[in-house]
Amino acid sequence: MSAVLVRNISVLVTNSPEHGAGLLGVLADAALVAEDGRVAWVGPDAGAPAADEAVDAAGRCVIPGFVDSHAHLVFAGDRSAEFAARMSGRPYAAGGIRTTVAATRSATDEQLRANLRRLVTEALRQGTTTIECKSGYGLTPADEVRSLRLAREVTDEVTYLGAHVVPPEYAYHEYVDLVRGAMLDACAPYAKWVDVFCERGAFDADATR
Repeated sequence: MSAVLVRNISVLVTNSPEHGAGLLGVLADAALVAEDGRVAWVGPDAGAPAADEAVDAAGRCVIPGFVDSHAHLVFAGDRSAEFAARMSGRPYAAGGIRTTVAATRSATDEQLRANLRRLVTEALRQGTTTIECKSGYGLTPADEVRSLRLAREVTDEVTYLGAHVVPPEYAYHEYVDLVRGAMLDACAPYAKWVDVFCERGAFDADATR
């Protein structure tokens, strides 16, 4: 068992289960011990136990990592046209999703992987330590499998979102049958979760059920 002591922490914010104003678990002049990658002890710096390795936080703050519970990281293209439409008051109606689907289908694995890793690296740099990554920009069995397979390279929290919108080459009910049938079977080995975009212009409540 390997233990790492982080000391000289000016402010340590814990994930205390308490909620409400003034109830955040904040410790000043603190230290932290991690054993095999898990927090094993927090408390005042003066009372810190010995460890195999010591890290000087140099007066910085230490907080729990952010959790991003909704992310689409395997994609190509951009949504600048959709953003401009929204800013001018025009309805969304999932049009931007279809634009991204077309760009994602056209991209190579290497292009998608490079963008995925760029986004994950930036998220980690800004303090995100857990990311849930959805598919949803392939919308064919092969493209959804590809998205999920790439996502699995960076996170275990992978969600199958074949039901994002209905692509133009399918009729509505035909696509619903595909999403819950052959596409689901193909994607199941790569996904931990299943999601549906239940929204006007995408999937109604009956299809979602």
